Amino acid sequence: MNRSTESLAESLSDLFSENVTVDHQQSSEQGGVNVTIAEIRYRSSDAESESSRRVRQTVAVLDEEIHLPYVAMFPHRKGILGAVFSAIGGMNDVNFDDSPKFSADYLLHAWNEKAVRLLFTPKLREYFSQHAGWSLRGNRGRIAVFQQGRVCKSEELDEFVNASAEIFRLIREGEQELDRHPEINREARVQDAYAAAENMGGIAGRILRNELDRIALSSDEVRQFLAQPVPRLDIPSGMHRQVIPDVKMLIAMGIVFTVAGVVVPILIFLVLQGNDRLFGIPFAATFLLAGGLMLFFSIRHGRRKYRLLREGTVHTGRIERVERTNTEINSRRRYVLHVTYDVDGQSRQTTANVYSGIERARSLADQNAAVRVLVDPQDEKHVLCVDSLVIT
Repeated sequence: MNRSTESLAESLSDLFSENVTVDHQQSSEQGGVNVTIAEIRYRSSDAESESSRRVRQTVAVLDEEIHLPYVAMFPHRKGILGAVFSAIGGMNDVNFDDSPKFSADYLLHAWNEKAVRLLFTPKLREYFSQHAGWSLRGNRGRIAVFQQGRVCKSEELDEFVNASAEIFRLIREGEQELDRHPEINREARVQDAYAAAENMGGIAGRILRNELDRIALSSDEVRQFLAQPVPRLDIPSGMHRQVIPDVKMLIAMGIVFTVAGVVVPILIFLVLQGNDRLFGIPFAATFLLAGGLMLFFSIRHGRRKYRLLREGTVHTGRIERVERTNTEINSRRRYVLHVTYDVDGQSRQTTANVYSGIERARSLADQNAAVRVLVDPQDEKHVLCVDSLVIT
């Protein structure tokens, strides 16, 4: 896979929140719009859309500079299944009173509703109303359109390119409309997530609101936390939940494995005779090792994070880039922040794993903005970028 294909696969993986593979791609120009056409595949992990299935489809990607808010659009579910998902709540749906057909045909998901309402001009909504079956994913500098699960044959590509170029032309008009309203932020903030939760309703909306209430920090809480003398004794609950992982389950599993590694071999020794008792040896070794490692690493990881919050020194730094990984922990994607910071006039470079605040981190990286970095006094490579946390 060449560098261009790798870059496209990485950006599409971010857009689709899946591990996307690009099988082949080609560039095209239609009516002054530069388009990349690619055939992609991934395994869908969306429990609401035919969970865990392989997807192959042709996508068109705008190959020009653009700046968009996060947006996802796909055809509305119909019938009983659609009614069930509407009752449960899944994604907030931006509807337009002056475009009833568009709102009936498509679910338009956005965290920043004001920005997306400007982006989706009447002309763009009218196009989608007249051309059913399209889906769209856009965020920051990348946008892709496609028809879910459709792989274009060679004789269908010209029509697909023409339609995609027209959509992108209308999207660019929407971006120009956004440019005329600089007071509207394109980056989603915590307040936007709360508003989206209200719009979602149902079970999913309540879950999102509860999670935001549980982890969100106020700017005053962060400022007061950093102003404390070391060791800091008052750690805000939201910061504690965002930074220090909940390892109770791993600890419990470690204890279970360790106990099993002791008790089961004893039972084998008491019940069996002769050489049959030797079966207890590999069982004991395997379970004791697994349980011990679970306990060691979970406790060590939690203690390191706790030490970072209590004793970490504050420095000024910058986020150089945000790297997406293929690793998920508790259904949360792991990203890596590449961070530089200064200590006594000398520059240091390190990385930090993060599972939330990704859009904020990317915005800070794009702006080359100064950020507050908390550095572990016992390990200068162990840091926390405070400004990438979920802060209201």
